[in-house]
Amino acid sequence: MNAKSKLACMALSAGICISPGICLAGKCSGHNINNMLSWEPNELVKGDSLTTFKHTSIFVSEDPSSPMHLAAGECGGTLISASDGVMQGGGNCSRKDKDGDVYHEQWTFPAGKEFKGTWKLVGGTGKYTNASGTGTWEVVMSQGKMAAVKWVGNCGR
Repeated sequence: MNAKSKLACMALSAGICISPGICLAGKCSGHNINNMLSWEPNELVKGDSLTTFKHTSIFVSEDPSSPMHLAAGECGGTLISASDGVMQGGGNCSRKDKDGDVYHEQWTFPAGKEFKGTWKLVGGTGKYTNASGTGTWEVVMSQGKMAAVKWVGNCGR
């Protein structure tokens, strides 16, 4: 994998772990601040790699009254990187809020060269047992092991 592709993959994986807050039903938005814990590329053939990764992440809602505001946890996933620079991937995140309840999400990164994709809440514990919501995410800043991801969508229960 060339240096540009590797940097792009690192930026993507550092920022990809997104998570919407469960606010009131309706539109919601915020940022996730992520820190890479592990990055394990495996070049299968020259230029094509499968990479697994793990991150810590803090959720920051634009609505500070959201029960998800400042929830923290971990995300993990896989990325496929092709020699032409096209990447795709997916994974999961789990975060715990200040009350000790946990919510789970799935995220996807469709084949392309832009660092954006979709997210979906898939339940959790306590108040998040029947959590639902979908939306989009996009990496807005990446520096070394740190990244910020902007997300928007519809959150609900």
